[in-house]
Amino acid sequence: MRILVTGGYGFIGSRVVEKLQSMGHDVSVLDNSEDYGVISEANLKHLYKWRQRNWKKVHTISGDVTNKLNVLSAFRPQPDIVIHLASYPRAKIVNSDPVFGTNNIIGGTVNLLWHCQHMFVKKFVFISSSMIYGHFEDGTREDADTKPSNIYAEAKLSAERMVKHYHSQYGINYAVVRPSGVYGPGDMEDRVLSKFFRRAMNNETVEVHDGNNKVDFTYVEDTADGIIKAALSDVNNKSFNITAGNATSLRTAAEKIIALTGSKSDIVDTGAHKLYPKRGTLDITRAKDLLGYKPKTSFDEGLEKYYEWLQLKI
Repeated sequence: MRILVTGGYGFIGSRVVEKLQSMGHDVSVLDNSEDYGVISEANLKHLYKWRQRNWKKVHTISGDVTNKLNVLSAFRPQPDIVIHLASYPRAKIVNSDPVFGTNNIIGGTVNLLWHCQHMFVKKFVFISSSMIYGHFEDGTREDADTKPSNIYAEAKLSAERMVKHYHSQYGINYAVVRPSGVYGPGDMEDRVLSKFFRRAMNNETVEVHDGNNKVDFTYVEDTADGIIKAALSDVNNKSFNITAGNATSLRTAAEKIIALTGSKSDIVDTGAHKLYPKRGTLDITRAKDLLGYKPKTSFDEGLEKYYEWLQLKI
């Protein structure tokens, strides 16, 4: 199978590429090497080298999903499946620059869909976000109400709607994947667990935005497995929660990290952040039943693996 992965240099995308290659698929990557203003060029190159350490003969195209010529280049040769991961990855980045952020998420998705339409791609896999639900409680299923509480989530939901429009109008089969709190080796340092680890390892105060709020933290390998299952499955035109299915409060996560690192850090709760919704455990029954998805790494095991990598990285 010939598969194009946009954002293939990324934290999740690089795992997807590696796993697809190990399964014998012909994989190409479109990526613009964006640093999102959170990492130096030298450190980004070092991180890419680690993420791609097991790649073999991946055809890479340097370019942006919003650029028609870049995408056209990426579609030569024609892919059977497109897995679309290229996106401004976090709410705060889109919120700080909504003009570019929304164009990246919505415009980039439409650009890819247009090419899929004209080149008869068999399936388009869109990586959305659990934030499209807005504030939600434990047990939230894929058919729950969507009430985005930030621009990032609103853009992701709009892009989902464009994916479904292209299916209804042009017959493009799709899968929508909604991950949550992805973490693990190879991540950048500006996500919540990364920040907790950095501060704990330096014996600095760990700041928590509303320690009672929960996140369905998911180890990166499980996320990549779920995306691949959604891409290769004969089940089409469905949305899937691809998470651990077991949320942890932010305070508990901070406490676990402090204990794991042997840190002397204190925890300070700074209260709820208006950018982030109240969240909980997502229902992953549909992914289990239809895709055979089964997360393998517990939160404690994932934290240990992440900590081991952070120590080697230092």
